[in-house]
Parts: sequence; C-alpha cells; structure tokens
Amino acid sequence: MTVNQAYRYRNMSNFTKTKTLVCLIFSLWITTLQAATQAQGTGLAITEQQAIALFYQRNLGLIAASFNIDDARAQEIIAAAIPNPVFSFTISSLTPNMFREPNNSVSSLPAISPQIEQLIETAGKRRLRIESSELATEAVSLDLKDTARTLTNAVRRGFYSLLLAQKSAQIAGENYERYREILRVNEVRLRVGDIAATDFTRIEVESLKAQADQDQAKTVLNQARADLLLLLGWPENSLEISAVDAWPETNPALAKAGQDQLAELALERRPDLQAARVRIEQAGKMLTLANRLAIPDVTVNAFYQRDPGNFFTESAGLGFSVPLPLFYRQEGEISKARINLSTSELALKQAEQSVRADLMKALSAWQSAAAISQRFESSALKRIENLRKAQEIAYQKGAVGLLELIDAERNYKAMMLDYYTALANRSNAWADLLMAYGEEVKL
Repeated sequence: MTVNQAYRYRNMSNFTKTKTLVCLIFSLWITTLQAATQAQGTGLAITEQQAIALFYQRNLGLIAASFNIDDARAQEIIAAAIPNPVFSFTISSLTPNMFREPNNSVSSLPAISPQIEQLIETAGKRRLRIESSELATEAVSLDLKDTARTLTNAVRRGFYSLLLAQKSAQIAGENYERYREILRVNEVRLRVGDIAATDFTRIEVESLKAQADQDQAKTVLNQARADLLLLLGWPENSLEISAVDAWPETNPALAKAGQDQLAELALERRPDLQAARVRIEQAGKMLTLANRLAIPDVTVNAFYQRDPGNFFTESAGLGFSVPLPLFYRQEGEISKARINLSTSELALKQAEQSVRADLMKALSAWQSAAAISQRFESSALKRIENLRKAQEIAYQKGAVGLLELIDAERNYKAMMLDYYTALANRSNAWADLLMAYGEEVKL
C-alpha cells in the first residue's frame, strides 16, 4: 500500500474501510484461485463459504443497498447543522437634499444600520434531531444485514441445487456406462446364441433410456450452474464452475436446541427485529421532538446604527424575538409522531410473530428432512447396493433373467436419486433454519 493509499484509507468511514478491505482480500483470493485453475486446466470448484464470499463481493444489488447508509449519514450531517446567522444592512433617512449640489450639510447624509441575527434552538431540539438521525443510520445498517441474511439463503440454495445436479449427472453417467457394458457383453452372447434377440433389444432400449437420462441430467446441471453464476455475478469466461462435493455440516448446539430456545435467540439476533426496535426508539425521539417544537425558539439580534442627522450620531443595540404559540402549538406534528410510534410498535409485534412462525416451520422441515436422510444412510443404501450386486452375479450365473437385472438397476438408480434429493432437501431446510434463526455469515 502506497503512502497516498494509506492516507485515503485513514480518511475513510468505518463502513467504507471494511468494505474496501473485504473486497481487497477477496480480489487477491480470486486471483490466486484463477491462476491455480488456469495452471491445472480444470474448472473452478468452490465451497459453500466461497460461494457466499463471492456473492458479497460481486452482487450489484447488495452493493447498491449500501448507498442507503451513505444517504442516512448525510442526513446526520443535516440534522447536526446549526442555523446560520442572518446579516442585514439598512440605509435609511434618504432625502432629496442629499442629491443637490452644493450640499455641505452633514445632517442630510443617510443613516446606515448593519444588523446580525442568530436563531437559538431551545429545549434540546438539535440534540434530539441528531440522536434520531443516528438511530436512522443504525436502522438502515441493520436493514442491510437483513438483506444479506435473505440473499445468503438464496446463494446457499443455489449451491445445493448445483451439488444435487452434479450428483444426479454422476449417477446418470454411471448408469449409462453400466448399460453400455451390459450391452457389450450381451452382444458377444447374441453372436454365439446365448441370449435371445428380444432380450438384447430390451437391453438396447434400456441403454437408450439411460443415455437420454444422462443428457437430461447434463441439461439440469447446466441450468443449476447458470442459476448460481447469475447470483454470483460471475465473469463470462468462468462458466466451468462446480460445487465441492460436501453437504453442509449442522451445528450440534443449534440442532439440539428446542423450539422455544431457538425462538428466543432468533428474537434477539435477527437484524430485521433489531432494526424494528431501533425504529421504535427513533419514533420515540421524534415524538419528544414534536412536543419540544411547541417551545418557541429565540432569535437574538445585534445592530449598529450611524445616523448623522440624529442627536446621537452613533448607537448600537441588542434584541431578541420569540414567536408566541397562541393559535397553534404543533398539535399536528405531535399527533403524526405519536401515530408513527404506534405503527412502529405494531410492526415490531407483527415481525416477532412472523419470526416465531418462520422458525417453527423451518425447524419442523429440517427435523423431517434430517430424519428421512438418516433412514437412507442407516439401512436403505446398503440394502439396495447389495441387492444390485447380488442380481448381477445371479444374472451372470443364469439364476435370474434379464428383467430382474434391469429392475435391480432401475431400483438402484431411483434409490440413489432419492437419497441425494433427501440430502438436498435437508441442506435447504438447514439453510432456511439458519435464515430464520438469524445466523450471521462469517466471511
């Protein structure tokens, strides 16, 4: 970092510093990964956390949302501004004699009077405006975190969809290769008359179906890859992206926590709820400010007057002015601020109810998906694998027919697809639970 860059970095705001540092780190990280990828000549494989990090760096919508924070900080400057003094200059005692020649009378000269006025706000109104604007900035920052929370869930789901598509394409490819091998072996058997032509035709048909399934799986894979690339804003020359073969690991403490405990943690952690509470506090400040507006502000003025035609040719004075709240005492502003406070409190209650409902649904969906995948892993996968191997051996020995072999291959493929779909459903449910819980993403 050069001296000029260091100087500019010290003068940045904390938010800008953080964003700049994160972008710099991930730019170096991406450059390293791309260099390694080009050296190996293969596509880029990313993990779930790397996909989330790339999303934060490249997603234009999330970056654009940060400008709301800059706007809120500009409002802080406006709220903290002190009213400027008002300077006026008056010329009086203008008479026709002052334009006549010769005119040597001093008394015919006009009077001049410079004056300066300064508005002084009373009852701490400026302080309340400053505090209210600071709370508004905090609320906008929390809104940005909440946007990141929901969009991170979309990235996670896109990553899991790509991983599922990769698994499905792998199964379809392996299934097609197995049918090709079976077809090759039975071609030899057909020549020597060891298999009927009808059975061989059935194998050909199944092989064509397996090839069609492989083509369809590749199409789905390309679609999943395109969807994730769209979220990440990936460069055009980096289409060979793939997901690292790793389903997400659950947090044991979070997984074992009860619904009530998770709800309490979510009510405390969720940035949308934090923003709602900050807005209630801001609305309270604005209500106090509206009540304080009924207290008049004072305008102090000072003047100097030089009047040659007066007995006292030079004089000065001080004064003040105060509006009298006789007919209007800010009732409209007070009523509007009170309604805004009530609306903010109602919005918080509705948000809390929504959080509890979201968490209940997410927890139930995750528990169900986890149980289904657990049943697959505990017994079903081993049984279907053993059954397929047994049917292959039995077919080779002539103990079972071709239909039994084909049925075993179909069952194995269907079971594996169901298993990986269950893993994807469990991962999506876990991502939804993290979003409902309000887990902060660690980059």
